[in-house]
Order: sequence, then structure tokens, then C-alpha cells
Amino acid sequence: MHALKEKRMAEHNVPHPKNVAGDFYVVDQCCTACGVPTHLAPETFSFVNGRHGDHCYVHRQPTRPEEVDRVLRVIRCQEIECIRYRGADPVILRRLTEAGAGDACDAPLPAGIHPVVRNHTSIEAQSLDARAWASPSVLERFRHWLMGHSPSYRTTPVMTSASGASFSFSWTENSFHEVTAKPVGDAPSRWLLQHSGNITVSEIIEEWLESECDLGAVQWYSQEEWERGSPGQLHPW
Repeated sequence: MHALKEKRMAEHNVPHPKNVAGDFYVVDQCCTACGVPTHLAPETFSFVNGRHGDHCYVHRQPTRPEEVDRVLRVIRCQEIECIRYRGADPVILRRLTEAGAGDACDAPLPAGIHPVVRNHTSIEAQSLDARAWASPSVLERFRHWLMGHSPSYRTTPVMTSASGASFSFSWTENSFHEVTAKPVGDAPSRWLLQHSGNITVSEIIEEWLESECDLGAVQWYSQEEWERGSPGQLHPW
């Protein structure tokens, strides 16, 4: 079965001739010139002849972990499977499978791995100022980042409750996603963020946290992993 799949991949997913050798590639005659690859990972992707609207290709394979992260996000965000992974790194295969992008892999997928939404995030204060924050202050930081970010987000006010705080945001007309924050344990400088959305919401929160100097020690969990006390991971997928 694996050999048959690999044969079909070879027949239908012919790499564009300008791709450099390596594990990531763009399928020939598949690019929609959307601009997402060159926007999210410009160190890896280019347009043929350098013109937006031409076919994109891999002009340099990612080498640093953050470059690999950006390429994997491109693969997860693409509308059709033009950008593919033909390597056999078990970590990358697992990450793409968990993100629901396993069909973009040429190699057999890991057994027993399924798509998972990690929508629980534990964070800790990294500065003296942040150690004095309450849950509403944490969410106000996120809300402020959203309001000044592109694309434009719509947000509701941050509301305080007995257990913490919450607000909702949206990048479409009516689809709002709630985010809550509450302290973890007795330490006032550690919080758990939860949201009600999909993996895209997790990626938006991750992008904010990567820019937030006052917060760190980020760990991601699915609801089941959090309730089970499993170790977290650095990324939502």
C-alpha cells in the first residue's frame, strides 16, 4: 500500500524544475500565485522571474528551526496541496498530521497520529511589571495587539469573572472566538489561556506571544493533554 501511494505521488506531484533539491517542493503547474508562501516564508519561496503572479518555487531549503516552522505554516495554510514535504523526519510528519495537513506529505504518515487542536496555553510572566498583572491585564495586552495588527480584527471588551477574564475576537463579520485567561495554581504570575476556536486561533495567539517580551515559558496542550497533566509543547502543532 505504501509503495502504491508513493508511486501515485511521483506520477501526480511533479516538482517545478526551479525547486532546489531538498525535502520541500512546489508542484509544477499547481501554484495559484496567492502570495502566501513568499509572504510567510520569503527566505524559502520565490516567484519565477521575481514577479508576483508567476509560479512560485523553493529557492532555498529551510535550515533553522524557525524557518522550518514558517514553511510548515505555509503548508497548513495553503488552499490546495501545491507545496509538499517529501522527507521522512518523524517530527515533521507528526506535526503536519496533527495539523490536518498529512495529505501534503509524500512519505507514509506515522501510525496512530491524528489531527488535534491544542487550544490551551500556559504562560508565565517574564518581567517585574508582568508579575503584577491580573488575568484581565493579560487579555488586554492581547486585545491591544489585535487592534493594531493586520488584518483588522474585531474585538469585544475584556470582561472580568470570578475565575479570570475573557473576551472575543473575529476576523470575519460574525464568527467570534472567545479567549479566556485564569491564574494557574497559587503563583500570580502564571496563567492558562483557552479558546473556543480552531487551529487558526491557536496560531494567532502564538504569533502574539512570540512578539510579547513580558510573557514567556509558553506551553501548548489539547484539552485532554491539559486535564491529563501531560507535558506541553512549544507550538500548537
